[in-house]
Amino acid sequence: MIWALLAAYLTKRPAWVQGLVVGLCAGLFIATAAEANERNPLIGSVVLLVLVSGAVAGTAFYLALRARQRHGWATGTAPPLWVGLIYATVWVLSLLAAIRALFGEGGLKVAALAIVPIVLLAPPAVAGIRALLRRPRTSKADAPPPAATP
Repeated sequence: MIWALLAAYLTKRPAWVQGLVVGLCAGLFIATAAEANERNPLIGSVVLLVLVSGAVAGTAFYLALRARQRHGWATGTAPPLWVGLIYATVWVLSLLAAIRALFGEGGLKVAALAIVPIVLLAPPAVAGIRALLRRPRTSKADAPPPAATP
């Protein structure tokens, strides 16, 4: 239940907050993946990579959310499926980047960059994965019975 509350907390925030979170997390996982085989990464290059890639990813996500909100999705309601899939994608890629950095030359100090996306995006990512796994009824056996006519 706490996971659902945490997921709802982030996914029901305004579009700019969600764009900022997704941008930051995407930038951190991209920097982790890029520096996974660097024993001593330069702080300046890592910060620049996080900011540039995070700004691009966050802006794209923000614009997509704003376009969706203009076409009928309210901020306080449940997000569309693609929002959960974006969270899940960034989360899974963060996990993979951290594992790659741990077993690469970068080690723990590079893998630590992925801690924020892994922890922050876990609840909405799990909610997105659950939403993806819920399949609509497609067979006639699963369909509700037709209404009786008088």
